[in-house]
Amino acid sequence: MINFETVTYATHQIPLECDVYSCPTYPSDTPVFLFFHSGGLVGGTRNSVPPWLVQVCVQRQWPLISASYRLLPQASGNDLLEDVMTAYEFARKWGNEGERHVVLGGASAGFFCATLVAHHLQPSPLALLSITGIPTFRHPFFNSSTLIPPEPFTTAQVQKYFDEPVSVGSTPVADSMIFYPGSLTESGAKNAGFKRPKPACSPSGGDGGISRGCLYDYYVYENAFLPMLESVDLGYEWAKYDPQSQKLADWPPTVFIHGNSDPDVDVDVPITAAGCLGSEKAKLIMAEGQEHLFEAACFLEDEGVGMDAVRRAIKELDKALL
Repeated sequence: MINFETVTYATHQIPLECDVYSCPTYPSDTPVFLFFHSGGLVGGTRNSVPPWLVQVCVQRQWPLISASYRLLPQASGNDLLEDVMTAYEFARKWGNEGERHVVLGGASAGFFCATLVAHHLQPSPLALLSITGIPTFRHPFFNSSTLIPPEPFTTAQVQKYFDEPVSVGSTPVADSMIFYPGSLTESGAKNAGFKRPKPACSPSGGDGGISRGCLYDYYVYENAFLPMLESVDLGYEWAKYDPQSQKLADWPPTVFIHGNSDPDVDVDVPITAAGCLGSEKAKLIMAEGQEHLFEAACFLEDEGVGMDAVRRAIKELDKALL
């Protein structure tokens, strides 16, 4: 049975916590999976972990660490890099038995956090797993005034979120993406008898129901992500124009899972990044007809096109780690 604990891994202006899912019987030499949550870098929460990912880690006896990080716009790109670097070092030292290998993954913008390690740190992680992820904000999708909701949000509508103090993400406990350890049996299988807590009245954010997460749509339309992150977002064109570079040789195997009906992160975003990295380094698994975070509340036992794609992606990840 997996154990769950919350640990403070750093204090950068505010305490930064991570949730650790592990078991005392796990071997000390298995990799650690370090996960960064979704939320467009402006929201989300560390306990939004896909159940299937927890199952993957349980099956392989990998400790799973889901880390908080400071959110935009109060945090800068360099602040984000600092948090990610510290979380990575924390994961490498988990268990206090020498340095461990790490597999890095993230959902949506959480995958951008994962890529920062590969871009800026050594040693590289063993592999990267993108779950409907954003590998870079240099893609035209983020720099062409792309409109995701029916109407753009105005600055006045989101101003209150600019005025907030620095924070990490928090989502109501009843959110459908929250992972509960009790949803798995002792063996790591889906617990058919588990009942999720009844939904509570979640805060709408006021102002007509505009939540903090709407900052993502606002920043995409305003082409504002890259100006905030360009000092740390190195993109992937370097791999395309210098395929013999040492950086590409050192780049970890990368597996992308993406739905081809994703309105929040256009499918061309991972297609372009994977194309730059090349087929030796990147594998893109397409989920036909699926939207953003289509698998967020799913288990490995669940059927359907989306989970078929997830299972194919995990096979690719396993091959990359051989």
